[in-house]
Amino acid sequence: MENMFSSVLILLITITLPSYAQTTPPCIHYKFAQTLNKPNGYKQCIDLPYYNSTLHYNYNSSIETLEIAYRHPGMKPGTLSKWVAWAINPTAKGMVGAQCLVAYHSHKDNSVVVYTSPITSYETTLAKGVLSFNVTGLEAAIVDDEVIVFATIKVPNNRRVIHQLWQQGHFDNAWNPIAHPFENNILSMGSLNLVSGVLTLPPQVPPWKYVHMVINICSWGVLMPLGVMIARHLKDLLPSAWFYLHVVFQLSAYILGVAGLAIGLKMTSGYSKHHVHNYSHRWIGISLFCLATFQVSATLLKPKKQHKHRLYWNRYHHFVGRLTVFLGLFNICWGFLALYERVEIWIPFLTVFLAWGCSNQLKTLFYAVRESSTSSSNI
Repeated sequence: MENMFSSVLILLITITLPSYAQTTPPCIHYKFAQTLNKPNGYKQCIDLPYYNSTLHYNYNSSIETLEIAYRHPGMKPGTLSKWVAWAINPTAKGMVGAQCLVAYHSHKDNSVVVYTSPITSYETTLAKGVLSFNVTGLEAAIVDDEVIVFATIKVPNNRRVIHQLWQQGHFDNAWNPIAHPFENNILSMGSLNLVSGVLTLPPQVPPWKYVHMVINICSWGVLMPLGVMIARHLKDLLPSAWFYLHVVFQLSAYILGVAGLAIGLKMTSGYSKHHVHNYSHRWIGISLFCLATFQVSATLLKPKKQHKHRLYWNRYHHFVGRLTVFLGLFNICWGFLALYERVEIWIPFLTVFLAWGCSNQLKTLFYAVRESSTSSSNI
């Protein structure tokens, strides 16, 4: 059983490790196609750290203008339709307040649609709108597998450092833009010095995500189910030790669960609040904490075996314990799915849940057969 949970833990971690490999050549070697009418190209460029995107630009401080060409790969025919966006946020470093240039490949006439969209909330649908600064020469083209967005921007307050964001997402069935997934996307932003070309990335908050992940896998995904299985299956094998093992596993799971919850709540406050939007995952985690607290507290009120209310206490304790294990395993997979949108995340959950259910049924069958044999031998 321990080997099975170890395998599940390894699988849960390895299938979620992201890849950041850079597959495109450096931007300084890029030559714009002649059909784009950019014979002189751009004086400066920077390879952005996510999506293999690139920003080429000319900055003229005397007239306060910024000519840009934003390149975003993965748009060749046959790929999943998606929108791409590049933005400047003149008021903050995050998503809200960003002034976007949005482009996508139209499914109607095979043209490239490009427009402006100001973001006023995290629930944005990238609706068309006027930006807070002037934009001229907005156009887009698809070359090979890249969409290239061209524009000339009136730099807000003639700042030499701009806060830029770049992003991609998909459409719903009605071809309306939908929110991007929360994987590497939450990091695709940075402050760009237009003179030196230095890109400063935001603080690396997401490593806490992996601490939160590992702690909760150990707590709700390993120790808590093992504690339940010890109480369920080892009473006969270890009649004098099973209870103490059960308590050690459950208390360890509870302590780790409290730590994981604290980290999770911290990730939804302050700076990280802008990066965590799966509130159902958070509230399930809070519910898990409450259920586990009730379980720990209930042991202080456990009636003696001969007490008339012991039967009801046992039923309550067993039901809440199983519900806690189910919600714990579910919430682990739900958290992964919310971050990475990978359906295979559910495989470990289903595997463990089915194994747990089968083990319970096999034990029930074993006791039924044993009782039947005992009854037959007494006849």
